[in-house]
Amino acid sequence: MIETDIFSVVFCTHILIYACYSDIKKRSVTNKLWLLMIAAGIPIVTYNMFISGMPFLTRFIFSLSFTFVLSYLFFRFNIFGGADAKCLIAISVLIPVHPSFTLLSYHFPINFNSSLMTDPFPFAITTLFNAAFVSLIVPFSIFFYNFLHLRREELRKNISSAFTGYKLPIDALTDAKQKNKHVRLVHSYEEKEGNLERRHSFGGVEIDNDVVEMLRDYHKQGKLGEKVWVTPELPFMLFITAGFFISLFYGNLIFQSLSFLSLP
Repeated sequence: MIETDIFSVVFCTHILIYACYSDIKKRSVTNKLWLLMIAAGIPIVTYNMFISGMPFLTRFIFSLSFTFVLSYLFFRFNIFGGADAKCLIAISVLIPVHPSFTLLSYHFPINFNSSLMTDPFPFAITTLFNAAFVSLIVPFSIFFYNFLHLRREELRKNISSAFTGYKLPIDALTDAKQKNKHVRLVHSYEEKEGNLERRHSFGGVEIDNDVVEMLRDYHKQGKLGEKVWVTPELPFMLFITAGFFISLFYGNLIFQSLSFLSLP
């Protein structure tokens, strides 16, 4: 299985790098990439089933089903996009178990301590966990930006929004779209009994011309300030790719961290 592991990792690496480029450039990734990964993975799965038999088949079914369910839930709850879910499912087919091979005298994954916990999750799920772990840097970076640019009183009143977005003038929303700065509104707005209610929107609200005009009207009526909270649409494919390499070279960050904390 070492040869197939090497091929799968190299092939997946090229796909992920191109997917990152496409996600940054267009905020979309063609389904052809994931179909290509699955097409490459099917003969490899068949070969490994022939070589390893039922143990491999059991792990493959577990990898595919677990990844499919978790990715679908993440997608349905707007935690990430459809391309990210399809990417993880394709990885679960192409690399259903953690690769194990030697390259340049290093054994993959690299374990720096023999007492580290064994990762019970499929490789694609470990990739997802690592991606989520790495993405935590985003809210803390956004909060640090707001800490530097907002008054302390305003920061305290909008503490939850300060971790997910920043303030942008309403008139700048159209310019942001034209310059391909992908942002969404942090809040949704609704008029009730003459009052404007603001609600935090999980996943953000898409900004189009109608939304911008609505915000301008609210501002003219004195119901809304000249700035609104927006959240950047960061390509999660970057975090998935980072999680992939971390899984390959290091393992499960969460398990490794727990293991180090438990060391005497």
